[in-house]
Amino acid sequence: MPNFTKGAARIVFAQGVHNLTLDSANTTGELITAKFGGPEPTVTTTDDGTVTITRRGAQHPFDWVRRTAVVSLNPGVAWDIEIRGVATQVEADLTGLRLRSITVTEGCTEARFQLPPTDVPVPVHFGSGVRKVTLLRPPETYAALRAQKGLTSLSLDGEWIGTLASADWRSAGPQGATGGYEITLASGSNHLTIA
Repeated sequence: MPNFTKGAARIVFAQGVHNLTLDSANTTGELITAKFGGPEPTVTTTDDGTVTITRRGAQHPFDWVRRTAVVSLNPGVAWDIEIRGVATQVEADLTGLRLRSITVTEGCTEARFQLPPTDVPVPVHFGSGVRKVTLLRPPETYAALRAQKGLTSLSLDGEWIGTLASADWRSAGPQGATGGYEITLASGSNHLTIA
């Protein structure tokens, strides 16, 4: 059994993800429960609470449709979520979690993240371009966006921004909020929505 003494855990998708559903509906007491389509991946857990999911075999675009994953995280611990590689078609309802960070090391396409309440700054980082990505947060949290390259079709808190060469933005409210989401992009974006 994983060690819960630190009250925190990390999930690592070692080869990117496609057709991922992620939520906090796990009530088993285990760190995660999961169902996979296609070849069964290797799932390893270390004593410090790091769960690594590694897909087996070559991954071809024609094979993606059946390589689905439905992963439920234990809401009793705080989570770091790391996707090493490209993330496509992701539906992540994280509203029941204590979230410490989200990292996608490469690009992210067609993804929706519903973020939970927080009373601390939470980093959300994308290591390459994003396309058709939506990040939704509770009204009592702030959001900040920093990006050094071009952004097109950008929407921030309901305001259509359109195109920017770079971004250094923070939401207007709520006043005095200490908890929020620090979103950084290492590359550009197309159709990014933060609300």
